[in-house]
Parts: sequence; structure tokens; C-alpha cells
Amino acid sequence: MNKVMLIGRLTRDSKLIKLQNSSRGAVKFTLAVNRSFAKDKENNADFIDIAYWSDHPDKMYSYLTKGKLVGLSGKITTGNYTDNNNRKKIFHHGSSRYN
Repeated sequence: MNKVMLIGRLTRDSKLIKLQNSSRGAVKFTLAVNRSFAKDKENNADFIDIAYWSDHPDKMYSYLTKGKLVGLSGKITTGNYTDNNNRKKIFHHGSSRYN
């Protein structure tokens, strides 16, 4: 099962991606999620790129601004591509949906 739940803060304002000839699209943002280690009590953060898919992404876009604390559930998606220098690149991001 691929299910993740995250709570964190947006590192910058979100970006709206709309599909052509459709109300469907995504809101993309980076979420800073704190993690702590009991041994040294030091707080670190993971920075996770999120694509939030929706039939009406404009509703969430105006809400998702830098510093906003949000919680979401979704899945981790991976993929790869070859860049302009013929190097293979691998990416990971969180994907969340709302219909």
C-alpha cells in the first residue's frame, strides 16, 4: 500500500497548473515537514514536492501560500526522464487528490 500523511508548512506560494480545455488541474508546492530524533532532540525538516490534483484547483491555490500550515494525505510517486545533456534524472514527489 502506498499511503502517506503529512503535516508541514509551505516553503513558498503555490503554483497553479491548469489542463487545457478543462477545469481540472493541480496546485504544486513544496512542503517542509519537521522530523525530530529523540537522541539529540534536534529538529530537521524534509522538503517534499507536492502535486495536489483537483477538478477545481483554483479553490486551493488561493489558500496555499508561503508559511501556511497544512495537512494532507496521498501517495509517493516516482519517475524518471533524460535531460538535455542525456543524463537520466529520477524524481520523487507526493501526490494528493481531491474531487
